[in-house]
Amino acid sequence: MKGKFLLSLGFGALWLAVSVYFSVFWAQEASCALPQWYVWWAIIGIALLPGFLMSAMFFSNLIHWRLRSYPDTDRETTILMCAHNEEAAISQAIRAVLEQDYQGMIRLLVIDNASEDGTREEVLNMQRLAGEKRKVEYLYCPQLGKANALNCGLAQVHTPFFLTVDADTCLEKQAVRRMMNHITAASSVCVAGNLFVRNARASLATRMQNYDYLLSIAAVKRFQGSYHSTLVAQGAFSAYRTEVVRETGGWQNVLGEDIVLTYALLQQGLVSSYEPAAVGYTEVPQTCNGLYNQRKRWAIGMLEGLSSVPPWRQGSAYSRYFTWVNLWVIYLDLAFLFGLLPGVLLALCGYYYLAGCLTLFTLAVSVVLFLSTYLYQKKLKIPFQNDLLGFLLFLFLFQALQSTAALQGYLTWLVHGKEEWG
Repeated sequence: MKGKFLLSLGFGALWLAVSVYFSVFWAQEASCALPQWYVWWAIIGIALLPGFLMSAMFFSNLIHWRLRSYPDTDRETTILMCAHNEEAAISQAIRAVLEQDYQGMIRLLVIDNASEDGTREEVLNMQRLAGEKRKVEYLYCPQLGKANALNCGLAQVHTPFFLTVDADTCLEKQAVRRMMNHITAASSVCVAGNLFVRNARASLATRMQNYDYLLSIAAVKRFQGSYHSTLVAQGAFSAYRTEVVRETGGWQNVLGEDIVLTYALLQQGLVSSYEPAAVGYTEVPQTCNGLYNQRKRWAIGMLEGLSSVPPWRQGSAYSRYFTWVNLWVIYLDLAFLFGLLPGVLLALCGYYYLAGCLTLFTLAVSVVLFLSTYLYQKKLKIPFQNDLLGFLLFLFLFQALQSTAALQGYLTWLVHGKEEWG
C-alpha cells in the first residue's frame, strides 16, 4: 500500500515538475500586465496544484483498478433510516431494503425525527410487507436534528454492525450484501457506499449532479479508500461497527455530523474504507438554489471536520495527507473564483494572461480522470443514467456554482453562523 501511494505521489510530482517548467514562461509574460504575486497565486491554484492532485489520484485509481471481493456473510444487521417529513419518498426506500438479496436478517429501524406529515403512517403501512428475515420498526425522536435521530437509533442497535440509509435513498438489490461482506471481512470500522443520482433527469441541476456523484465524488472516494482513509462515510449510505461508534460518542450535533464522526474514527488510527459495488440511488436537489444551499452546508461540514480533528492530529500518514488536501480545497475554490474566472473573461477579450495552455492541460487531465472513473463505474454493471448535456454542464458550469457556494459556507462558518437540517 505504501509503495503504491508513493508511486502515485511521484507521478503527480512528475506532472508538477513539467508544469512548473512551462509555468515560468507563462508567469513572466503575464507579469508584464498583472502583479507577479497575483500571477503566481493564480497559476498555482488553477493549474499547478490541481494538476498534481488530479494526476496523483488518476494514477492511484489506475493501479487500484481491480474490484475486490469478500466472502459472503449472513450475519444479522440493523439499518438506521432517519426521516424528517419524508412521506413522499420513504415507502420506496423501505421497499428497496425489504427486497435486498442479503441472506441474513435485516432489522430496519426508521427514526421519525419530529415529522409533521404522513411519514409515520407510511412506515406503519410498509411494516405489513416485511418477510421472515426482514423487520420494519418505527421509533419517534422528538428532538429535531439528524445527529439526535441517529443517536436515538444507535441506542436501539443490538447487532455488531449497522448501516445508515437516508429516507430518500433506494438501495440497489446487492447493496446490503456487498456492504456487509466488506465490513465483516475487512478491518474497517466504517465503509462508505457508492452513490448514484436517482432523479438524474429531473432538471438541469440534477443532470450536473449526476456526473458529480458518478465521476468526481466516486474518484475521490476510491483514492482515499485505497489507503484506508475515506474521509466521509456519508449518512446517505454507509456501514459501521457498532461498538466503535458507541465508544467514539456517536454523532455530534453539527451540520456535518457524518464528516465529524469519520474524522474522529480516523484520528484513532482506524480504517475507513469504500465499497464501490454497494450502490444506493439518492435524491439530489432539483433546483440550482437547492444545490447551492446543499454545497454551502457541505463546505461548513468540511470545516467542522477539520476543526474537530486538524490534519496534524490524524491517525495515519494517509489520513493526514487527505485532510491536508481538504484544507487546500479552500485555496483551490478561491483560485477558481478569483483567478480562473477572471482569466477566462480576459481570454474572451483576447488577453491570455491567466487562461492559457496549462489550464487546457489541466482540463485534459480532468477529462482523462473522468473517463477512467466512468469506465470503472461501467465495470460494476449497475445501471446509471447517461446524459451528454449533463456532462457538459458539469464540466463547464458546475464548479463555478460549487465554489461560490463553498465560499459562502466558509464565511458562514467563520462567523459561527447556524444552519438547520432539513
